[in-house]
Amino acid sequence: MLDWYNTIIGYDKQLLIFLNSQGSLFWDNFWLSLTNPLYWIPLFFFIFFFEFKAFGLKKSFLIGLITVTGAATALIAVKLIKNYFQRLRPINDLSINNNIRLLIEANGFSFVSGHSTVSFTIAFLAYWILKKQYKYAYVIFLFPFLFAYSRIYLAAHFPIDILAGMILGYVIAFVFYKIMKFFILKK
Repeated sequence: MLDWYNTIIGYDKQLLIFLNSQGSLFWDNFWLSLTNPLYWIPLFFFIFFFEFKAFGLKKSFLIGLITVTGAATALIAVKLIKNYFQRLRPINDLSINNNIRLLIEANGFSFVSGHSTVSFTIAFLAYWILKKQYKYAYVIFLFPFLFAYSRIYLAAHFPIDILAGMILGYVIAFVFYKIMKFFILKK
């Protein structure tokens, strides 16, 4: 029964080792900087600016409030899932950490990625809100993909952690978008 699970986990570890091994000293500082959520704050101001241009101050403030609530919900969900599964981070997993580049120290558990979940929650919300007003709204997805990949590059998360975070972010964003659509974006 657990054979399929162990097989998937084995492939997940192999993929992480491969992707992590593609790193180089040249790129290390870039990915270390990119993984820091503080460096993404200007992006949130750009999103708010575009929402303000499209919807005005009152609606964009309410959209921002619901987006923050969605992000907080994502963080709570991640914490609950991590504590339930308790999967070790790659850098703390003794079965592979001799085969990966160690660039950071991280505590806590790996599954599901909080960076991936929160960034995809925000990106999906922003995309669905802005896609009718801005032709290139899909560019917002560059942010969570880079953010999520930085976690693999730094061996803080396995690829499955990232993929599950993307899916969880989509689900949470979908729920909060429906709430937004009903209360704020209705015509």
